[in-house]
Amino acid sequence: MKRIGILLLALLLLSGGAYYLYQKNSSNTKGMVTADRGFTVESMDEITNIVLKHPRLQPIQFSKNGKSWLLNGKYLVNDAVFINIEKALLDMKMLYVPPKAANATVKESIGKYAIEVSLYNNSDQPFKTFYIGSDTQKGEGTYMLMKGEEQAYVMHLPGLMGGLRSRFEQPMKNYRDKFIFRDKPEQIESITVTYPKSESSSFKLFKDGKTVTVSPTIANVQKTDKPLNERVVNAYLSSFEMLGAEDIFDAKEGIDTLLQLVPFCIVEMKKTNGTVKKSVFYSYEDIIWKDKNSRGPKDVAQMERFYAWVDDADMFIVQRRVFGNIFLGYENFYR
Repeated sequence: MKRIGILLLALLLLSGGAYYLYQKNSSNTKGMVTADRGFTVESMDEITNIVLKHPRLQPIQFSKNGKSWLLNGKYLVNDAVFINIEKALLDMKMLYVPPKAANATVKESIGKYAIEVSLYNNSDQPFKTFYIGSDTQKGEGTYMLMKGEEQAYVMHLPGLMGGLRSRFEQPMKNYRDKFIFRDKPEQIESITVTYPKSESSSFKLFKDGKTVTVSPTIANVQKTDKPLNERVVNAYLSSFEMLGAEDIFDAKEGIDTLLQLVPFCIVEMKKTNGTVKKSVFYSYEDIIWKDKNSRGPKDVAQMERFYAWVDDADMFIVQRRVFGNIFLGYENFYR
């Protein structure tokens, strides 16, 4: 009986020791998870501002504006690009912990080349800041370090190949929304289209309630007595709902040169809320091929791209296959 009691006591001591070690290890692990691996958020609703500081590129700030995000307080973001940041902030996981011997080297590299990511929630101070280092040599993940912590981690997006750094390492123009027109027919009051080298094709489309008129803009162009083609009018107004650019052209010297040329077309839209949007289009082919001189709507089929100077502020490159339908002439609206 005495022997059984000794065995039970030994068993209790061993169980107690094992439980203590388990709790200690669990506590340490939990501390590491919250302190070192907390790179993500549960929901983007937790964030009102995201600030990216890159060692070579200009700082970038994303700020929440209702259901949308603004870039540097000025431009709408390109949702197709910004979603890459969202997915990382929501879903990235630890792939592995770098070997202890490599941690110092990883931290040194992060100190030199890191992208600093700070997350804010209606406060002047970030509630989370971390550093994004380089992708691993095999490219399966990215070194990251929480501000104020010692241990770096390799993070990744489960199910997706490749590192995460490129999601946060883009020139500012890549994050910008590239839509020039995103206007529904009911938001449009009038559209004036001018062809400087084909004035007879220029026109003004005006809406007064459900009544639409299309008139020439040049006094010496005689108004047609043909009936207005309502199908063409409706299709034309609908074509302004989703018109996005291929790229942003930001070479200052190139822009200055373009603005000295006679444009192919000028489109000025007045919206029902009183705002005016103006886009001036220059033929890409006319600039590349010096012997070309595109004049009006009849030349559009032979063109592939245009430069578009929007609201006297930004130059875009747009494709004819996207924008071609807005380059109609006065005569196209009548049967």
